Amino acid sequence: MRRFLLFFACLFSLAAAYADNAVSAVPVEEDDHDTLLGGKGKSLVGSHFTWGADIGSSVDLSGSDMTTFDLDAYFGYKGSLIRTAAVGAGVHKAFGNSYTFLPVYALVRTSFRSEPSLFFVEVKGGYSFNTLADSGSAGGAYGAIGLGINLAMSKKFQSHIILSYGFFTLRNASELAIPYVGDNISYAVLHFGVNF
Repeated sequence: MRRFLLFFACLFSLAAAYADNAVSAVPVEEDDHDTLLGGKGKSLVGSHFTWGADIGSSVDLSGSDMTTFDLDAYFGYKGSLIRTAAVGAGVHKAFGNSYTFLPVYALVRTSFRSEPSLFFVEVKGGYSFNTLADSGSAGGAYGAIGLGINLAMSKKFQSHIILSYGFFTLRNASELAIPYVGDNISYAVLHFGVNF
């Protein structure tokens, strides 16, 4: 895990070194429009509200048949320094077996800069409801830390790709009839996503 974190620290250092070549600023229009309840209000483009979805895969680093297909959605706050501060939930379905992980989490994405940037850091933390084989749910802690790259940015949406390290804690794992020995599952995670 130390090597993995060192890898991300090096990538983030490279991102900071090339910050002057970052994505150019996207002007945001503060246009008024009619609201559902009448009167005028800010458009979603000019507001601090954001929502989005990610799709991808988490590759089991232990080789214990726990690689998953992931679908996540979230909503929360967006700003200049904090790109996203949100709450989210996901469905992570294992390939080739009946295991399912249902994480509920808080996430923060930031480039540590107030100007738009090519790179950003993502941190997630929360709880996962894990449905494993015939044992029912054996929930536990969930977390991830990763480096993201902005792919496309406009006034209405942004797309990105994120490479991260993630883990699920398996409560009472030794009592479960699963092909995994240990209390944690470590993953290399690759997600593609959009937010509005």
